[in-house]
Amino acid sequence: MIERKILFIDDEETQRDVMQRILRKMGYTVTLSASSVEALGVLKDEFFPLIITDLNMDGMDGTILCKTIRETNTDSIIYALSGFIETYKTETLEKVGFDGYLRKPVTIKMLKQAIEGAFDKLHRTLHLPPSPAKPREAEQAVDFIVRVTP
Repeated sequence: MIERKILFIDDEETQRDVMQRILRKMGYTVTLSASSVEALGVLKDEFFPLIITDLNMDGMDGTILCKTIRETNTDSIIYALSGFIETYKTETLEKVGFDGYLRKPVTIKMLKQAIEGAFDKLHRTLHLPPSPAKPREAEQAVDFIVRVTP
């Protein structure tokens, strides 16, 4: 079975904090990075089946980060998450190695579908059984976080 680990990269602390709470309530182990450079350092020591990154960040943006990751890692699923996704061509995102993209603000339902789809794809690729279903309580807890978080 694939470890339920996600690396989330965003230069905005609020985004990282909210996403960490949501993903943990969904049952995932989450590691946060505040920059592309920090994320590359984390990836030197640890494998993450799923990587979700912002595109607009100071220094190295998400497209360069994805392209850099793909030079040594073709196994992880990498999603772009951005409020400015429309400024990027789909072909460019695919060319640098993104497996998909999400637009901020993303709904919990869409985020959950994307993450479960990523892990299901990894399980199929490795010929493993599908990811186990998440308990209803986790979904309710995530809905609560979204309602009370600005």
